[in-house]
Amino acid sequence: MDGVPRQMTVLGFECDLYEDLGHLIVAHDGSITWEQLQAIKNEVWGRGARAIEVYPRAGDVVNTGQWRHLWRLGEADFAPDLLGHEAGRFAGICADSLEQRSYRAWFAAERAFR
Repeated sequence: MDGVPRQMTVLGFECDLYEDLGHLIVAHDGSITWEQLQAIKNEVWGRGARAIEVYPRAGDVVNTGQWRHLWRLGEADFAPDLLGHEAGRFAGICADSLEQRSYRAWFAAERAFR
C-alpha cells in the first residue's frame, strides 16, 4: 500500500482513487447529482460494486472543498438491503471489507511513523 491516489477524469469529473482503501474522491462544482455519482461509481468499480458516502457527526466534519467521497463496500460489508435481494446473507469478516481495508491502512501508516 503506497497511499498515493490514482488520478483520473471520469465522466468529466476529476477523481482521486485510493484503490487500497476503496476510497474515491470526486471533485465537483456543487451541482453533482446522485445519478452522476452512481455513473462514476459504475465506471470506476463496476456496476456490481456497492459504495457509500459517510455523513459524520457535526463535530467531525471537515469541509474544505467541493469533494464527494465514495467508499467501496466489500462483499461482506453491511449495507441496508432495501429491495430484499440479499435477505439472510451472512456478513462475516472478509479481507475485502471496508473495515479490514481501513485497519490495514491505519496499521501501515502507524508503522511508517515509528
